[in-house]
Amino acid sequence: MPCWGPVLYYKEVKELPVSGAVVVPVPGKEKEVEKSLRALPGVEVKGRGSKGIAVVMEGESTKELKKLSEKIEKWDDVVDFQLVYLNVEDEVE
Repeated sequence: MPCWGPVLYYKEVKELPVSGAVVVPVPGKEKEVEKSLRALPGVEVKGRGSKGIAVVMEGESTKELKKLSEKIEKWDDVVDFQLVYLNVEDEVE
């Protein structure tokens, strides 16, 4: 007797990570750090306040965002990098 089951279709799933962070610059270096952040692909500066510079970052993978975060954190003019949120959605192609 034949057995008929559901047909499974496999599609490639692409990760779409987005993160928000606050970059805390060395006092007096806010403008320089903001300019450097604006020059990075995938980084959007949302604002600057007394606690730091708010950014939204997008990338191809969470690994890519991690590398970018670590790069920014190591800048001489950056005191701290604070990850506020990380959201990952799947896009099915």
